[in-house]
Amino acid sequence: PPGPARDCSHEAPVTAEAAGVLLAAGPSDALGEPVQLVDVGGRPLLERVVERLAWLDPLVVVLGWRAEEILEGADLSGAVVIINYDWEEGIGSSMRTGLDHLSRERIHRPALVTLANLPAIGEEHIRPLLAAHAGGVTLPVYRYDAGYPLLLDRSQWDRFMSRGLDPLDIARAHPEWVTEVRGDEHAPRRIRVPTDIEEALPRFGAA
Repeated sequence: PPGPARDCSHEAPVTAEAAGVLLAAGPSDALGEPVQLVDVGGRPLLERVVERLAWLDPLVVVLGWRAEEILEGADLSGAVVIINYDWEEGIGSSMRTGLDHLSRERIHRPALVTLANLPAIGEEHIRPLLAAHAGGVTLPVYRYDAGYPLLLDRSQWDRFMSRGLDPLDIARAHPEWVTEVRGDEHAPRRIRVPTDIEEALPRFGAA
């Protein structure tokens, strides 16, 4: 079950087009350290990602693996932090934790679901999804395949929570729910191994 919410946010904007669910609960064993705390120009990666997404209202960050260490090492002001103690069940468990919190808070805006190890995702990726969204699920299709982030209409949350799988896999299995936003660029790289970090640094002016 999820732990109690820890509100790290400052005063929220009056209006917002979407809420955010940032999935940051999984392990990063191949890096040898939590990806959330990778140093990017003197600041933890997760702190940088939260800063980029803080215009989403609310922005819910779901932690799990080494959560206390991450909370001690990163300033997550601008976010509401939820601990998923069932993080070992996989990414679907963390998605369910984040969407459940939004449901309990009676949020009715679409929810933007993305990953903490995808630091390239920013407003330039999200705005086209918001513009195209007509209900259901809206997601980007990069040069070769669909990817993150996903924009989930409020009407879809129960469907996704009940399945408890990777939300991208759920969307791929149900194309009838999906609106695609196509582009020619490659999918942003997820940080899984140390060499991926080098690609991420220039995006934050930290090369």
